[in-house]
Amino acid sequence: MKNVFASRIRTGSAALAIAIIWLLVAQFAAVLAWDAGLLTRKAALLHWLVVGVLPPALALWQTRLPEGA
Repeated sequence: MKNVFASRIRTGSAALAIAIIWLLVAQFAAVLAWDAGLLTRKAALLHWLVVGVLPPALALWQTRLPEGA
């Protein structure tokens, strides 16, 4: 039972790490697009929120811990 819980914790940690990396990559891309003049400041912010923040937030929100936790 503890082994199943430990693997779920590792899976959750991996999902969190991937989400954080995705947030940083999307933010960096939005800043580069803004700096290059491809997007306005508001468009870059909106792009970062919709593409960078929303998908990982929804994915992490749907993850569940095992019943006994």
